[in-house]
Amino acid sequence: MKYLLRIIISEKAGTYQLADYKWLEQFLWKNGFSGLTVRRSEMNLNYQNKRRISILEDQQFNDLSLIVETIDSGQRIMSVLQEIKDNLKHGQISIIKGMEEKDMSTHDHFAVKVYTKEENSWFRKEEYEKVIDFFQEKNAIWTSMTKGIVGYGKDHVIHKQKLFARSEQTPIVIECVISSENLDELLQGLDSVVEEGAIFTTPIHLIANK
Repeated sequence: MKYLLRIIISEKAGTYQLADYKWLEQFLWKNGFSGLTVRRSEMNLNYQNKRRISILEDQQFNDLSLIVETIDSGQRIMSVLQEIKDNLKHGQISIIKGMEEKDMSTHDHFAVKVYTKEENSWFRKEEYEKVIDFFQEKNAIWTSMTKGIVGYGKDHVIHKQKLFARSEQTPIVIECVISSENLDELLQGLDSVVEEGAIFTTPIHLIANK
């Protein structure tokens, strides 16, 4: 059983003189987590209920919220959870349980998240484009793609978002909602579409779809 550990923190808050996300990146890497993606919000309300918006050229000084996500076993996540709680100055921590076989018959919709990276090449079709095309073929609902600012995968090589770098491998998150009747077919084919990355699925209650 896999779980999604999701942490939302302030970009400028620091731990041990490091930005919290940099500390988390190093901490989870050292503790053997198989992957990590950090994404920056464009607008948010912080822990003081103050609005932050992306208006400055140097993103870090906007003090926006960062979304840190990693997928691993419940045992590994619980083994580090207390230390994360003790060392984060401000933030929100949540754990999302992955799909079990019994969920297939008890839920109507599921969220599917794909964590991969952008192979910034002139001639190669991007990984995320192939995944989005596949989601479209399988009648996924409201598919979206967002870029991370830093992340690593099973190779434990840390990739960062860089301007004007044709060799960059920017972390990517592609997510959608899928109905239960289409889920099995989507998951069976998705494993062959995603050449490198992690796939996470969890049951949800779809409240509206307009």
